[in-house]
Amino acid sequence: MAGLIKIGLTGVLGHQTALNTTGNNIANVNTPGYSRQEVVFDTQPGKPTGAGNLGTGVNISNVRRLANEFLVDQIRSDTALHSEQQTLNTELSRLDNLLGSEATGINKALNNFFASMQSAAEDPASLPQRQMVLSEAQGVVNRFQAMQQEFIQQREQVKTQMSQGVEDANALINSIAEVNLAISNTPGLAQGREPNGLLDKRDDLLRELSGLVSVRVVPAEGGQVNVLLNNGQALITGGEAARLGTRTSPEDPAALEFTLNAGGRELVIDQQITGGRFGGAETV
Repeated sequence: MAGLIKIGLTGVLGHQTALNTTGNNIANVNTPGYSRQEVVFDTQPGKPTGAGNLGTGVNISNVRRLANEFLVDQIRSDTALHSEQQTLNTELSRLDNLLGSEATGINKALNNFFASMQSAAEDPASLPQRQMVLSEAQGVVNRFQAMQQEFIQQREQVKTQMSQGVEDANALINSIAEVNLAISNTPGLAQGREPNGLLDKRDDLLRELSGLVSVRVVPAEGGQVNVLLNNGQALITGGEAARLGTRTSPEDPAALEFTLNAGGRELVIDQQITGGRFGGAETV
């Protein structure tokens, strides 16, 4: 009877944990980055008897996280692409509106100038017609100068966004490195008991980072990951984080370059930045 009670108790306690896990899944249905979890059952070692091994109940061997690494990686890739195209669309739409608008574009000024030239050609001796040509020519000059100022303003706004985005990226990079260390220090990791909450948090941070720049994620020892730019330049190695930055280009004082400070060395990584907001800003 004692054996039967023990078997029943293991079943009740095990399925109580399963119900708690299900309840936790339901409670977090709207939590960003949360991955559904499930309880993994394992039979307890049998008790040898003269009639053979008798079952002694059920064990919970693990509470595992249901996350498909291929899909997680695809989400990161799609996030980088979407963010890049969104940035391009925003900036190019501003240019299109500037150039295509009758109020801010050059079409109207050029049409007026050529119309005045046509009128002057029909009556070359007319002083008013000559004065009209000069006036419309000055209008074209003024419109080009105004457009130049609009271009400069947009370029400065893009540079400001790049600088602010770098600070956001560095905060994310540092956070991912910290989570890496926390994961590697988790008790029971060697026995396959993964810290599901920390893994969800790291995946969510990596997705946010992908919105800024396209990255590759490579598994490392101790449950950690290394995060690389697409050409292989490391942003995060285990618990060590590099630092992104910007600087004025020596070749073009009006342009910004992306830099990476790793191990005390500053590298220019403009050619290695692809995808995300940074990739879109670089293309513009």
